[in-house]
Amino acid sequence: MVVVALVGVSLVGSACTGSGGSDPAVEDPRAKLDALAAQWGSRPATITYRTTEREPGDPTSPHQCLRQMVGVGEVDVATGLRLCSGVGEIRLALDPPERWRMDEVSPRRSVIRVSTSERLLLCTGEGMDMSACVGTERDGPFGSLVDPPGLSIDEIGTVTAEAERTIAGIRSECFGVEGGSTGAVHSVEWCYSPDGLLLFLSDTVEGGRVVSAEATEVYRGVADGDFVVPSR
Repeated sequence: MVVVALVGVSLVGSACTGSGGSDPAVEDPRAKLDALAAQWGSRPATITYRTTEREPGDPTSPHQCLRQMVGVGEVDVATGLRLCSGVGEIRLALDPPERWRMDEVSPRRSVIRVSTSERLLLCTGEGMDMSACVGTERDGPFGSLVDPPGLSIDEIGTVTAEAERTIAGIRSECFGVEGGSTGAVHSVEWCYSPDGLLLFLSDTVEGGRVVSAEATEVYRGVADGDFVVPSR
């Protein structure tokens, strides 16, 4: 009986320590971010984002902006509220590896950017036709929606994991990076769905430009017509 009891204790001990004796490995946040970003750069999607934007020197709050604009008689209150909100919308159609289209509407501008294997176009005016489009080398203030995170990370600092969020009804993993000199700290945050859709971006420079984009509608696909620029 003693032998049986000892064997039983040994088996129980093995069951408790054999498979669970070590903690599961913790994935490096940078490696996880890079993996999700690689998925974002490899599959088509059309996402509508609610955006905010503030340029260097702009008032730090809509209230301050409204007081300045209305106080000097530049605009009426209703127009001032719209201009000072900083809220806009972007519809991004992404068709990797080379095609994307970004329709941006905000108090500052109404433009369309179209990227193909041959060129990057900036289009303004009503509708979109070649007469209103010019070649450009810049992808605009929201270029981080299509640029790899590594471009920012390598200039700023170390990636950290942030709290998960639910965006557009989708559970998202979030990551951040922060660095820079006192008074000019640069911070960026990204949130991705489990299958690599970029659902949130915030890019802030202390005392400088502030932009953010949060997904409101998500479609896993694109329309070929999005990338056709008709000539008049």
